[in-house]
Amino acid sequence: MAEPFGKAELAWLLALMELDTVSPFEGGEPAALGRAQRTFLEGAAELGFRQLRLDSPAAEFADRADVPAPVREAVAADPDFLAGQPSAVVGLGRDRGPDRRLIVNFHLDTVGPHLAPRLVDGVLHGRGAVDDKGPGVAAAAGIAAAFAAEPWLAETIEVQLASVPGEEGGAMGSYGTRHLVETGSVGRLMLFAEPTEGRVMDACTAAMTPRLRITGADSTDDHPAGGHNATVALGFLADFLSRRLGPLAHRSGAKLCVAGLHTGTSHNRVYGSGELKLNIAYQDAEQAAGLERALTGLLPRAKEEFAAAHADNPFTAKLVADWDRVLHFDWLKRGLPALNNRDAVMERLLADCGLPRHDGLADGSAFTCDAIWAAAPGRYVAVCGPGGLDRNGAHTPDEHLAVAELAAYAQQIKKLVVRFGTHIAQDTAQEETR
Repeated sequence: MAEPFGKAELAWLLALMELDTVSPFEGGEPAALGRAQRTFLEGAAELGFRQLRLDSPAAEFADRADVPAPVREAVAADPDFLAGQPSAVVGLGRDRGPDRRLIVNFHLDTVGPHLAPRLVDGVLHGRGAVDDKGPGVAAAAGIAAAFAAEPWLAETIEVQLASVPGEEGGAMGSYGTRHLVETGSVGRLMLFAEPTEGRVMDACTAAMTPRLRITGADSTDDHPAGGHNATVALGFLADFLSRRLGPLAHRSGAKLCVAGLHTGTSHNRVYGSGELKLNIAYQDAEQAAGLERALTGLLPRAKEEFAAAHADNPFTAKLVADWDRVLHFDWLKRGLPALNNRDAVMERLLADCGLPRHDGLADGSAFTCDAIWAAAPGRYVAVCGPGGLDRNGAHTPDEHLAVAELAAYAQQIKKLVVRFGTHIAQDTAQEETR
């Protein structure tokens, strides 16, 4: 019998990777995602999937307080933004309710810049190879192969494959996966096909993003004392928070990333405005609340330390004097849930398919993804896919994945679908004899 992931599936994946689906929050064209979903749906139809959904949340969705600020701002600028960012869901089998449904989820948006695909010596290079178009297409191949090999599955279970937007660029799945979950696309087992080296991780961190801004006066190099030097202020804050908040985050098991700092690029100008962003990945709400309090408490100390360090510096005197007026602190996102669930039955089922559980919280390998929205009683939510974020250069110019790894994952998904169907059939038979 032919391998699930063959020439046709590789051609479909290459077609998807040719399409530039860089997140709108990383400079991508918003309309590109909708075009890519059509390519996804066409390829899925060739494998026998039926289209179940192609929709987006209403613009009012962005009014929620826990929707990340970039999404709210995008909708405020263009009320049709979300309409151009649809989620697509295809399926095989008979809908017998969420208790008999397996869902595989992958995201179609990517980080920037776009990298056109190249196939070299059996290794696929390009944006989306490992994060996350490759795993998604391999999963589709495995699902279709299972139903083709075991026709009885069609009357026993339903398997859905969700292709979602809004995972990258800080959107955190807020209008893709979250929308699908809240409108009924849920199942007994929900597998997110992200690169985890083939290990099942059932805990995901969530992330919050504080922002510090300076909004002061510019000046020239001839009069450096006349401006509020945002570069000096934000550079100090980046260092201060790295020293003070970083160890606190580490001791609690969280991760602090001092991220983008921007003021300007010229050499002969005092930039009076700019911003600094942090990203804090946390394991649970209690940890998040503690770090929020710590950050808020550190800001007055930062003011004191800066003033003391610059007491005799005439070029920053204006900044010291006006610190409270020109420094602004807000949150681009916070209040998002983390994922941490267990299910002995589903864990054994996955392990039987060569997908063993791994405690990502224990060794720090757990990461943030849109699986955070899916957890609820009666569901097991797990992240598992081929390749690794670091090993395969996800989010870097070296993103790649061997075709053999995609083929192996397709085989594992095929086996998983059959094992899930067998489990459901056995449970159903037992219920009928009671």
